[in-house]
Amino acid sequence: MHGQDGVNSREQTHVPKTAIIGATGFLGRNFLSPYRSLWPDCIATSRREAGENIQFLDLASPDISSLRLAETGHKEALILAGVTKVEMCEQNKEVTRKINVDGTLELIRQLVSEGIKPIFFSSDYVFDGSKAPYHDSDSTNPVTEYGKQKAEVERRICEIIPGNHLIIRLSKVFGLKKGDGTLFDEMAKILRSGGILRAAFDQVFCPTYVSDVLRAVLLLQSGKANGIVHVCPPEAWSRYNLAVALAKAMRIEAGKVCRISIDEISVSCKRPKNTSMTCSALLTGEGFSFTPIAACIDKAASNWRADEKE
Repeated sequence: MHGQDGVNSREQTHVPKTAIIGATGFLGRNFLSPYRSLWPDCIATSRREAGENIQFLDLASPDISSLRLAETGHKEALILAGVTKVEMCEQNKEVTRKINVDGTLELIRQLVSEGIKPIFFSSDYVFDGSKAPYHDSDSTNPVTEYGKQKAEVERRICEIIPGNHLIIRLSKVFGLKKGDGTLFDEMAKILRSGGILRAAFDQVFCPTYVSDVLRAVLLLQSGKANGIVHVCPPEAWSRYNLAVALAKAMRIEAGKVCRISIDEISVSCKRPKNTSMTCSALLTGEGFSFTPIAACIDKAASNWRADEKE
């Protein structure tokens, strides 16, 4: 199984010095250490003053002048900051739009003015879930506020800087460390406690291991990729099928997984049901391979094996 330590020289070749905007979130934390191994002085930011050479930047009112990005040799910036909770965006549209749209676009303008290439991380929620699997070039039609905010930034980046930008669309990204609170860890914790895991049979997506995202982004940067790229494995899973497979790997009876519809749990907003995507030829053409989901399930199960002694 690939890991952060498995990033190879081919994926690092010709990668320009890169800033990480939003370095204390789940994705940001996973990018920070490998990128600092390439450039020990690369700039990382957070809206929290987190220390560890992480500088303050709030997307609500971004100002990158103090970061001195161009002066310190930065050529690109990963934009990982923002409000990612779908329910929060739905319930606080004006507040989250100020961050996810207005602030992000202002950040992009400032980056471009300094000659820094923006790399914006988007979501499969830009699609309505009615015509999966989606290709990189398919039109967006979001049904959630979160998806609408992502889609607007995608569209307006092209107006700010038509050529020299990269948009990376992700599906559900997960880690494989016990206690990280991501997809499989969250499921396994419920199963391990003896609880009933409610999982939607009609919520379909392409679960993606975070270390694969890291390797893919490094490869895309190395290849000077531009435009929109889907970064996800060629495996579409329903949340229910993932839960059943995980329960089996944990040696827990399948009856502990309750099959429901996403409509039963998504009360604050109507979520897209099938957002599975096809991966770009920019990756497959390079011989890039994703970690099989079955291997990820086995790893997650080993973290939380039902007969494990506490």
